[in-house]
Amino acid sequence: MDRPLRALMLGGIAWNTMVYLDTFPEPRPHTVFAKGSYTTVGSSGAGKALNMRHLGAETTLWGLLGDDEPGEAVREFMCNRGVTLLTDVDPKGTMRHINLMDDSGDRISIFANAGSHEFEVDIDRIRPIARDADIVSVTIMNYCRAFLPMLQGLGKPISVDIHDWDGVNPHHDEFITAADYLFMSSLAMPDWRSFLETRIAAGATAAICTHGAAGASGITAGKGWVDVPAVPVESVVDTNGAGDACYAGFMSSWLTGEGLEDSLRRGAATASAVVQSPDLAPT
Repeated sequence: MDRPLRALMLGGIAWNTMVYLDTFPEPRPHTVFAKGSYTTVGSSGAGKALNMRHLGAETTLWGLLGDDEPGEAVREFMCNRGVTLLTDVDPKGTMRHINLMDDSGDRISIFANAGSHEFEVDIDRIRPIARDADIVSVTIMNYCRAFLPMLQGLGKPISVDIHDWDGVNPHHDEFITAADYLFMSSLAMPDWRSFLETRIAAGATAAICTHGAAGASGITAGKGWVDVPAVPVESVVDTNGAGDACYAGFMSSWLTGEGLEDSLRRGAATASAVVQSPDLAPT
């Protein structure tokens, strides 16, 4: 390819407060002293956009932001990182999370403001950008499902991250069916291999499962399963964004012609850089 990759991310933008603890507090009334705190951009669409941009892709992110201070903070952050940001105003304000992080990298995410669940998206506004994109990532926000028929009509490759899906919640079904590239975590689904094999049999191009410090696994129809280890790091700063970084590393490699194993290793390397950063992508 004689030009940069063009990536479009739809949905998933938040302004997060990170609170770092030695261990998670017990569920009882008491005072807890944090080791520190940090505010930054969060959510899956933003994480993928920042990491794709970090790897050199021309990246556009669409999502909902409030007409408020957190929304302005997100806009400034994305502008400084070179991500083209398109937004609609969420009447409920900018999505905000409070993430409690312990020393092992585990997270408790508190939705301080979940934002809108229902929102009428302007599909025609996104259509020309999607037409020029090499890959479109659709976040599993409820209102993003409205984009799927348009993207399928354009014949665009669609990527979907279902995160730690439990295999039961029907909210994910429409997204899973539409995905050409399906990403997930093995955290909540012991039988993830069988599930991803069914998606490849149904026509998905590639399916990837991440395992945190245990690495990642991927499958395609032609290659079968490939497992790669995580890249060791000396010090973990923040595990948020590791899955988004793995996605960006994989897709940026795959879309430029690399094979399954090399693309998975690129994803693992990108994730290792992110966990050493307090933000969703390396600075």
